[in-house]
Amino acid sequence: MNTDEKLRQQVIEELSWDSALKADQVLVQVSDGIVTLSGNVVSHAERWHAEQAVAHVAGVVDLINQIDVVLPSSHVRTDSDLVAAAVAALQWNTSLADHRVKVSVADGWLVLGGEVDSEHQRQTAGYAVRYLQGIKGISNDIVVKTQASAQTIKTDIESAFRRKAIIDAHGIDVRVEGGDVTLSGIVGSLPEREMARLTASSTAGVLKVVDNLLVAPIRPDTPGSI
Repeated sequence: MNTDEKLRQQVIEELSWDSALKADQVLVQVSDGIVTLSGNVVSHAERWHAEQAVAHVAGVVDLINQIDVVLPSSHVRTDSDLVAAAVAALQWNTSLADHRVKVSVADGWLVLGGEVDSEHQRQTAGYAVRYLQGIKGISNDIVVKTQASAQTIKTDIESAFRRKAIIDAHGIDVRVEGGDVTLSGIVGSLPEREMARLTASSTAGVLKVVDNLLVAPIRPDTPGSI
């Protein structure tokens, strides 16, 4: 069994193990460590869970999610119902007190707009509406205001990396222009890459994170590697 086929079997096993989704409707292809998911699921949340499950499988270099959301007739909601549900979910989230998030829905696809004070709030708004029944997809177009200097943002991100056990801070280069952060370098796994991205995006003053990190299970500077 070649490496890609072995990885494919591990991904299928992980998807089958995850009780948050029905893996029999998800198709898996692997090429050079890049996993492509396709098929159908019954909710946006299930599509997201499939993506998260694959990201935690060792050896996955990158992930392409082409899964379609096909809602059961009992889950279909009108766009106006979805707007009302999303607005209520945002209002009940304590992290979004006095938020300025705008909500619109077209054919089941929810779009978040407006302005918040931090990337953490932007991400929280997306989490708040992820499990709403009837949502086919979410576009998070919320804008983040920034007040911190580029050097302060860079220093805060690098310090946060050093505090995280899962992140090898020496393998990541952080560049900041305005409130836009670019991460580059090599990490050992998709979970490490995701943690680096989340850590950077949660830092005060960050508007956007560009993830240029590469995943390589064996680092170039690891003893015994080529």
